[in-house]
Amino acid sequence: MKKDQYIPHEVSMRNTSEVMNLIEKEGMEGYGIYWALMEYLRTQDDYIGDIEVLKSLARQLRIRLPKLKRIMENYGLFSCTETTFLSPKLIEVMKPFEDRRARIEAYKRRKEKENSLEISGVSSEKSDIVSFEVKGKGEGKGKEERKTTSSLKEKDDDGLNPVSFTPAWERYVDELRNEQSWIELMAMRSGLGKAFVQRFDKVLQLFKEHVQSVAHESHIVSPSEAKRYFCFFNTPGSATFRKLVEELQKPIDKGKYKYEDRDPTTGQRSYCGVVIPSDAPPRPNEQAVWCDGKWIF
Repeated sequence: MKKDQYIPHEVSMRNTSEVMNLIEKEGMEGYGIYWALMEYLRTQDDYIGDIEVLKSLARQLRIRLPKLKRIMENYGLFSCTETTFLSPKLIEVMKPFEDRRARIEAYKRRKEKENSLEISGVSSEKSDIVSFEVKGKGEGKGKEERKTTSSLKEKDDDGLNPVSFTPAWERYVDELRNEQSWIELMAMRSGLGKAFVQRFDKVLQLFKEHVQSVAHESHIVSPSEAKRYFCFFNTPGSATFRKLVEELQKPIDKGKYKYEDRDPTTGQRSYCGVVIPSDAPPRPNEQAVWCDGKWIF
């Protein structure tokens, strides 16, 4: 059974020849019975009803079964077989909704594939890059950068240069945000896939907290040292990695917009790739679809 609660209702519905004939012969009671049948079909899989439920429906509506069958069979509003019945009009007006639902499901399947970044798919060339980073790419530069850092500190103490409010080691860590290919490589190495990339700011925050907790700020004296230290931090199976996974698996509190996505740059709201108008109310649940200016589900 679907948990759907909405049927598009055309204001000219009562002026169709079939409905006008129904009202002329059965009165507005017949029109009400017609919509009761439509409401029942709306909640069924593929909008197809079971003939056997008509007795129950007749009792619910407090009408006789022959009247219910007459309205269903005699006015061209429903198509019936020995065991089922349906409304061609209902299927027609629900087609845009079903098309949107199909696009959403296709979007979800595509996203699931994108999120499955397999470590086994990393080429030997990329593996060499990881090994190179762990061993300390640019260690030769590290000594020179240490001297430069030391020199700058001396100048700061002498008042020759303005003092930076951000420690050098933290600036080196922040520079990692600018190396997208390296971030993706670290995501594959960790096995966390797209979640790692999308929440890399959170990953860096956890990395900084770890560095400070063990008082190793002085060990990061260059961007290459930041990468090398991060590789150890991001090693699957390590204590730091287990904590990283635990933190990334915690749900993000989005408040009343928890069933939506929001572009951090533009503020554009969306769900499953479908754009939400800025003045739309929050999406009420995961099944809700924006259609005809309102949420339906």
